[in-house]
Amino acid sequence: MAQMAFARLRQRHADVFQRLAVLGERAFLVDPSDLPVRFLLRPAGARPGLWPIADGGTLPLAAATLRAPLAALLALLEGRVDGDSLFFSRQLMIEGDMEAVLILRNAVDGAGIALERDLAARLPRRLFTLGRRWYGEIDGLLHLVARATLQPAPPAAEVRP
Repeated sequence: MAQMAFARLRQRHADVFQRLAVLGERAFLVDPSDLPVRFLLRPAGARPGLWPIADGGTLPLAAATLRAPLAALLALLEGRVDGDSLFFSRQLMIEGDMEAVLILRNAVDGAGIALERDLAARLPRRLFTLGRRWYGEIDGLLHLVARATLQPAPPAAEVRP
């Protein structure tokens, strides 16, 4: 399923993957912190793809690791949330080659990726309906938390004895 989704995104967003060609064989470990699986993403090179790696499995070498809840990772991919706000609120952790991460971010920013639209022809409609319901609830909470972390804290009240 991961390879099918990856292939569909490559087809629908060829311009994004052309920009990612500069990465060559560099790969990313994408770690949804709320799931028992990680993904190896190789957006370019001789064998591009997206492969699931079960918890406890041997982790392949990756240029960088991106770790966040699944909803945050999907919101980033679709450009519905700012990566900087997630990073500075500690919802998104990044380790490794920051240059590679910036290349990935710049290629995806403004690309118009919409998973429901882009994958609709390949996945059952019921799966999208269930996913949208769950994702909408999580996504609303994610935006609320991101906005709260960007607002300055109110001044501390004086404490009188």
